[in-house]
Amino acid sequence: MPISYSQPYELVCPTCQTPFVAEAWLIVDAEERPDLVQAIRDVTLHDTRCSSCGQTGVVPAPVLLHDRRARAVLFGVPYEMPEAEWNELAQGLLWMLIGALPREDQLPYLGNVQAEAGVAGVAEALDQLNYTPQSAAEAIGDALGSDDSEELPPLAEAIMRMLDADTPEELQAVLHEYPFLLDEAMDEGLAGLAEAAVDAGEFEISQAFERARMSLTQLRQTLDQSSQSRANPKPTATVAQASAPPPANWNTIRRAVLACEDASELAALRAEYPILASADADAWLAEDQQALRDVGDLGGAQLIGEARAVLRGER
Repeated sequence: MPISYSQPYELVCPTCQTPFVAEAWLIVDAEERPDLVQAIRDVTLHDTRCSSCGQTGVVPAPVLLHDRRARAVLFGVPYEMPEAEWNELAQGLLWMLIGALPREDQLPYLGNVQAEAGVAGVAEALDQLNYTPQSAAEAIGDALGSDDSEELPPLAEAIMRMLDADTPEELQAVLHEYPFLLDEAMDEGLAGLAEAAVDAGEFEISQAFERARMSLTQLRQTLDQSSQSRANPKPTATVAQASAPPPANWNTIRRAVLACEDASELAALRAEYPILASADADAWLAEDQQALRDVGDLGGAQLIGEARAVLRGER
């Protein structure tokens, strides 16, 4: 369904008095019709010519310009049209525009219509539009109450740093600084934020939250593969067998191990959890390491392998 819209105007030539019909564009979608945007810039969008004598003129029509990239709606008011009349006209055209847009593009900014003086005014306003796209960091920062993408709230900064991590070491550093990212409550919280963004019509923000939620869910599932591996162990000569099942808080201990950045932190963690010095703990970590290999997470497996070596006193 086309978004841009035109309608015929019945006119009478002021020179030869010949009646004729001219087509005038009332709604212009910038992405759909860049040629019409250029006509606005040239202030020729509503130009017309008498088919009988060739007299040129301008159709006294309004124009509603929609630019999704700039998140802007501009309304060119016909000259000398009373305010009450053009307000009603603008409202009607706006509803036509919204009805023609896909659901995901029906965003709150559409209600902020900027009125200008005719096509020429819209042409001038076009030069002032800001086409800088909103980054995911800015989107999440806005949603969580920050006006400055350089000073994001902790949750937003944690999410963005996690999404930007390119190596296991970078991810480990993020998890060390923001351990709450691995809490299962994060899944429900991010899902709620994504849903709230959809309700507000902020689909880009919703997608950023959903991407973060899915990434964290996948990370937790990867870490939890070790539990499934213990329930259905694969025979392997490289994984030592533990003499007892892991304690109830093993997931917490394991995540703390992954969050350690150096040997001194691992030593402090071993002092906090003496069980890490046991052969069983090494066997449980070995199972975790193998489970990560099985799902293709070689980086995570390497991190656990290095931690095991430190805990055994080999490094």
